[in-house]
Amino acid sequence: MLYSKLPTVQNRAVMSPEEASAPEHPLQAHLNLPLPSPEQGTIAEIRRIQLRDRIPGLVKRLLPFDGELTWEYWWAVPGRMLLPEDVELLNRDRPRVETILTKLIWLFGGYYFEQTSPREGELKPLHEWQQIVQRANHLGFKNYLLDIDYLPIAIKPYNSLQTSLSNLPAECIAEWVAVEPAHWHIEFFQLEPINGGYDIQEPKPLCSCQIWTGKPFLRSCQTQDSAIRYDLFISKPLDITIPPWRYQPEPLRDESNSLTSEVFQ
Repeated sequence: MLYSKLPTVQNRAVMSPEEASAPEHPLQAHLNLPLPSPEQGTIAEIRRIQLRDRIPGLVKRLLPFDGELTWEYWWAVPGRMLLPEDVELLNRDRPRVETILTKLIWLFGGYYFEQTSPREGELKPLHEWQQIVQRANHLGFKNYLLDIDYLPIAIKPYNSLQTSLSNLPAECIAEWVAVEPAHWHIEFFQLEPINGGYDIQEPKPLCSCQIWTGKPFLRSCQTQDSAIRYDLFISKPLDITIPPWRYQPEPLRDESNSLTSEVFQ
């Protein structure tokens, strides 16, 4: 289904189509200007081109929220600087993003993690976004911005928390199965000024919130025992950043020329 053909659904419980749409970038016409990747150029070269051509350090992510709605938000590209226009857009759009996160945390609960936070067993979720923000404030995140990853469900073989799968013999691979349900990972970050723009402040303490649609767990293939763990890290972020107007679906096949249609003519 084309993104542009998604139906308008009214009275959404968590997110309306209006809330799901991100505002346009003030440098919209510059978003697709050529820029080397980190593998093709140094950070200094990339940022020099950004400043010269006013190329944003953001891309718009498009995430399926459910089968009827797509959530848009602006995401900082690693290795790029943020232009003043990028920062203005992120600050202006933050209330919309936090409105959505507030509803998701009310619905699913949110788990706040710092460096020393426990990640094993049953954890008590928070159901108010402001509780997450208050804890981030205590860690030093005052004028913060948000980085969001959506990670779809992952189911993978797992042997132990200390052993890499690549080092295991084939007969040991299936001793455990790890499951991570779909979830959102929200990280707080702050900026520091650099020549012509801003950079994400580094090093930064771990300060994040995870909103899970279910509990991540390990299950033993031998004993059937299971354990809840929030430190499996087997999921990969879903990263759809192609603008919808650049998406060209494959042309529909002409059924009149197919073998099936010839048989039944």
